[in-house]
Amino acid sequence: MNDLAWRKLHEERFSDLPFDCGNDISPGIIYGPDLRDWSAKATTPDQYRIEKFIDRFDLRDKRVLHVGIGNSGLAKRFHRRVKEIVGTTIDDPEIKVARTFDFPNYTVVVHNKYSSDSVLPGKFDVIVDNNLTSPCCCLRHLAALFDLFADRLAEGGMIVTDRVGLWWIPEGSNPRWRFDLEDLAAVAAAADLVAHQMNANVYALSRSAPPSPTARSLSRHFGRRALAFPAKAVQGGPRRLARMAAAALRRLST
Repeated sequence: MNDLAWRKLHEERFSDLPFDCGNDISPGIIYGPDLRDWSAKATTPDQYRIEKFIDRFDLRDKRVLHVGIGNSGLAKRFHRRVKEIVGTTIDDPEIKVARTFDFPNYTVVVHNKYSSDSVLPGKFDVIVDNNLTSPCCCLRHLAALFDLFADRLAEGGMIVTDRVGLWWIPEGSNPRWRFDLEDLAAVAAAADLVAHQMNANVYALSRSAPPSPTARSLSRHFGRRALAFPAKAVQGGPRRLARMAAAALRRLST
């Protein structure tokens, strides 16, 4: 942690947040089970947008770190198309669900992302975390998270998050934990990372320019989406079909 840089950030930008909570045993805000345990809930829209974004890349030789595994939907979607997925959680129900899948390249570890403990093996090409700030307790432990990211990010890799997840906080939380892109860029810079807006909702952090998908990986991405189109249309009915067709026409015209 660059103490001077983070103290300057606290003074100039985040003075409404505590700098140091003093809790090094279990840092972060521990929500109730209804907000914390996502093992039996549907994938959230922000998490789905992140997955849709990384689906555009060739991940066959990539290691992916998923911070906060929830229902293990990311592992179910990508385990056949990545080298390895390591997921983290602090909740037993999420671990139990993850172990039922028995994917050979999917490992789940108990890990508090705001702690300084590093039980995560090796470097990762893609790090996914749709909710960086709202469970945080203080700026010092947010610095610990960004130090972890910087330490575990492989050369040429990226950390992917979402605008909505970054802005969300539970009722009663300090509203200053709502981060926008400028806030994200400020804390990323303290960890020698650069924030990039990849589309209307998805943000990426990297050491330099974020990687770009290849023409072949994009063609595979659109192929998978085309195969999924009939099922989605049936599930959503005529109105959803019309919306999907309009969206496809917009993409073709740009």
